[in-house]
Amino acid sequence: MKFIRKLLFIAVAVTLTTCDNLFEYSVYSADVKSEQKNTTSKNLELLKHITITEQDFKFAFVTDVHYSYNNLRTVIEDINKRDDVLFVVFGGDIADQALLKEFEIFYDIMKNLNKPYFTVIGNHDYNSEGSLIYSRMFGDFNYSFVFNNNKFVLFDDIIWESNKDPDFDWLADDLSDHANYNQVFAFAHIPTYVSRDLTPEMRETYQGLMEDNNVSLSLHGHTHSYFYEEGDVDYLIVPSLKDPVYATVQIQDKDFNVELIEL
Repeated sequence: MKFIRKLLFIAVAVTLTTCDNLFEYSVYSADVKSEQKNTTSKNLELLKHITITEQDFKFAFVTDVHYSYNNLRTVIEDINKRDDVLFVVFGGDIADQALLKEFEIFYDIMKNLNKPYFTVIGNHDYNSEGSLIYSRMFGDFNYSFVFNNNKFVLFDDIIWESNKDPDFDWLADDLSDHANYNQVFAFAHIPTYVSRDLTPEMRETYQGLMEDNNVSLSLHGHTHSYFYEEGDVDYLIVPSLKDPVYATVQIQDKDFNVELIEL
């Protein structure tokens, strides 16, 4: 019954109430349109065309849309006005029930963003056929990229909905070249610093990898609340889009500053 109520909520949210759309909400549908496929690769190509002559720049971090599509639009409109923000990372829970239509709504809203964006997968994105939809629409669950001699590592740490352990071997290998970069920033949906969604051993492994590889900041969503902890590695959790909110991270050579933007 709870699942049915959520489906009805989606129908109201996107005003799809005609009989023509009766089958839009099948939990088995994963037929991603060709123009929506491989979004991460396309955004990586866009990032290559952004060049700057100084170390000082910003990126934005947004997370957990669930059904808050209007607030996502508001945030994207605000980021578009900011020339100092060069790209956006979305921290997971693109969808709630992981129906294809939810991913399509997210994709259509993000098309209005005038700069590249990158995603990590959230626990809700694994529901139904969500992991298949995500892989087709975005690409790999674990990947990294380099911008302006800073490394950005995006990691899938979902265990319950994925029925698998995080690939810490991949993470360790990808972080092993950290000395080549000014700073390293890590992203994962589940905040290992405060969440009980991972085992104590998994939390210890993640935090150990952050410390051993000189990660400056680890960014997360999931809890729908704000959290910031400074230490050898700083940990940031950004609230969900239940309200229009996001964070910016200003990178300055070997330093950074975090600002929470509440609209």
